[in-house]
Amino acid sequence: MVKVLNVVSGLNHAGTEAVIMNYYRNIDRTKIQFDFLVLNLGTGYYEVEIKRMGGKIYKIPSFRQNPLKNLSAKKKFFKKHAKEYDAVEVHSPSALRYAYCKLAKKYGAKKVIFHIHSSSDQKGILIKHARRQIKKYCDETVTCSQRAAVSVLGEKADRIVYNAIDGSEYCFNAQFRNKIRNHYGIADGQKVIGQVGRYSIVKNHLFSLKAFADAAKRDSSLILLMKGFGELETEIAATIKALGLTGKAIMAGDEFEASQLYSAFDLLILPSLYEGLPMVLVEAQANGLKALASDHVSNETNISGCVSFLELDAKKWSDAFLKKDNFIRIPVGFDFARTNYNIAKEAEIRERDYLEAACEDEIH
Repeated sequence: MVKVLNVVSGLNHAGTEAVIMNYYRNIDRTKIQFDFLVLNLGTGYYEVEIKRMGGKIYKIPSFRQNPLKNLSAKKKFFKKHAKEYDAVEVHSPSALRYAYCKLAKKYGAKKVIFHIHSSSDQKGILIKHARRQIKKYCDETVTCSQRAAVSVLGEKADRIVYNAIDGSEYCFNAQFRNKIRNHYGIADGQKVIGQVGRYSIVKNHLFSLKAFADAAKRDSSLILLMKGFGELETEIAATIKALGLTGKAIMAGDEFEASQLYSAFDLLILPSLYEGLPMVLVEAQANGLKALASDHVSNETNISGCVSFLELDAKKWSDAFLKKDNFIRIPVGFDFARTNYNIAKEAEIRERDYLEAACEDEIH
């Protein structure tokens, strides 16, 4: 049995964790088993599922929660457990997490992998030092996109591990479309612009509202339907009211999953300030939606040829909301299963990577 330790910030219902879980569900767990070192003492969304699949979960406080306890706890953990693992995979948005790679290598992990899931704008002497440490202590660097890798590492990663999904879970469903639109009082002739993502600065919801407010004045059939949670929820709700968008801009609750909401949308938007390789764009294209994304998002996400990238100019986005072609679904000829984002295919590739890593160690 090949054992892989995933070092993660949490086990929340979020992007990085969703990618890991997609691979975990689809690898051959008679050959490979995932465990988790979680840098958070709270209870996570995926804990029950992980334990059901045979994974172990270890928790230590994050550096932010308690710097001194974090330093001692991570050293104690790797000293005790590092040798148990054929691979230690550190999932991080920042090069500063190199310390976990260093400890894993020092205490006997067979292979150390640094996995980049999102872009970073961190700069300075500490980041330069961290990048050198990653080169020194990691056997391999992997990323969701080379654009993200360059922003974190200062160079391309050794390989891409795609943010793959089970496309069948996101196929268009007419029943969901009717049910959801009826739930929110959306008429047949209205065009729904959808945004899925955490209510945070980086996802840029306030920009969406500004662009939408201008477009809605020119086309009364437009609706903005947003799905998310987070620290800006109150401010977003207040902005909707201040802009006179009550009933036109809707903040969805927990009544429906994002995978269901895609079928109710007519266009997906992602005006993020930065991203790695956002799964929401992959999921939306699997559903058949066209999308508008900021030019800060990697064009590697354009797997259907139907994603348009725009600079963050509210007038340009508002004008794009008025173009009828943007609301026409992706042509039937697009076959999601043949892309690099099909989890059935990509899990087999990742599985071979882990098995080869274990074999290499035996050879050496």
